[in-house]
Amino acid sequence: MSPSEPSAAPQPAATRRSLRNKRQTSLVKLIALVAFAGACGALLRLLVGELIPEQGMKFPWTTLAINLSGSGLLGLLTGVAHVRPWMPDWVVPTFGTGLIASYTTFSAVILAVMPSVPGDAYDGLAAVTYVSPGAMEMLTYLFLSVLGCTGAAAAGMTISRALLGQLGAESADLRRRP
Repeated sequence: MSPSEPSAAPQPAATRRSLRNKRQTSLVKLIALVAFAGACGALLRLLVGELIPEQGMKFPWTTLAINLSGSGLLGLLTGVAHVRPWMPDWVVPTFGTGLIASYTTFSAVILAVMPSVPGDAYDGLAAVTYVSPGAMEMLTYLFLSVLGCTGAAAAGMTISRALLGQLGAESADLRRRP
């Protein structure tokens, strides 16, 4: 089925009515919401970093916890948006792109492992921010970041869809289709 063809599955009347009446948020309003949420996410990350400082740690536990929790929250948000299509159009960009994206620190993943790379460019950073991780800590951190964050996002989507009843409904739809 191409994306232009209408869906074969009938939608409930309330869903059709909600989608038809869904108002578009203006671009200016959306940019302002994303910027505000982004500032809040950055402050939240800063707060967590102040509560659990990483300086002196050989393994960046705080950054890993922030990225895991942010990935899980983004999975929850994506799952809810999938199950509830009549949700206002500003919710996912504001909370996903703004709040959660600025809360997570995937750029810090690279900063956390760079002090282990020899060279003048990172010597100052290593002296200020982190105890230089060894190769094993660096590889473990990268492995946990990639797999853990992907797993957290998948778990968030699964939990939100299960809580809202979408998992059973999709399975029932698949059984009904010829």
